[in-house]
Amino acid sequence: MISRRTALVASAAFLTTAVSGQLARAAVTSRYRRGRARLPSGCVLSYCEFGEPSGPLVFYFHGTPGSCIEAGLIEEEACQTGIRLIAIDRPGIGSSTYLPQRCILDWPRQVVQLADCLGYSNSSFGVLGLSGGAPYATACALKIPERLTHVAIVSGHTPPNAPGVCPGTADNSIAFLGNHPRLGRFGVRLISRRLDRRPDKVVDKVSKDWTASDKQLILCNPRYYNHLVTMLREATQCGPEGVVTDVQLLGSCWGFELCSIQGVSVSIWQGGCDRIAHPTMGHYFNQQIAGSDLTIDPRAGHVTVLKWHAMEILSRFHV
Repeated sequence: MISRRTALVASAAFLTTAVSGQLARAAVTSRYRRGRARLPSGCVLSYCEFGEPSGPLVFYFHGTPGSCIEAGLIEEEACQTGIRLIAIDRPGIGSSTYLPQRCILDWPRQVVQLADCLGYSNSSFGVLGLSGGAPYATACALKIPERLTHVAIVSGHTPPNAPGVCPGTADNSIAFLGNHPRLGRFGVRLISRRLDRRPDKVVDKVSKDWTASDKQLILCNPRYYNHLVTMLREATQCGPEGVVTDVQLLGSCWGFELCSIQGVSVSIWQGGCDRIAHPTMGHYFNQQIAGSDLTIDPRAGHVTVLKWHAMEILSRFHV
């Protein structure tokens, strides 16, 4: 029998390991714009908008755990490149409607419906998937390539048991939470409360495992700490179910093969020092997706590869 303490440890390991990435991404300035859209199905998707409102549209898919405010880390680059960057909360995250029976392949249809709601029914757009957002970016590449200008996979997590891929530091916890959702919900709820009281203590315990580049980006800027609680509250404001479902989907069969993707431009960006998404994950995406190009920065970690290369990544969406 698995104890609550085991659930707590696994949840803490997953949340805090993943938060080493999410923490920096949660930095939000006062310039972001919030929105909610009701889709034809009746469900609501909440989002944050950054960058240039009249620029090319790029949808940003957050990591796991995460929320739409993550994209604030690259708001400045979105403005400089003239990109309209809209980060979407997945179902059960933020104010988005929780859909307990959802699957990854449902996402492209919801993204198209959101684009239509925003006035892009006859226009193309790009998608950027970060870490646990990679399954959703690749699902769009598979199902709606005709609507896409470009697909960027940054620090992407691969499907489970991908051959030749070395596990990342969060993989064991992803497997545990996926196999024990009830205990996972308990653990996520409890860790969320503890982070609310003393987030610095949680970060201190896991910072020794971060890469040097991510440490410098995260720990040397106090405002990232100040936004950590906000980011996690966004992720769990409707309860832990959205996060746990997100973990389950990430750690189980995605429902499609990456090698089936064709007819769309795909770039893959990977940090050579990344311990959360091991560099072999970037190579796996590159090998499976025909015509994709891979950039590995040997200096970068899970977060810094996004920040350091944001200008290059976003420039790919200009057509």
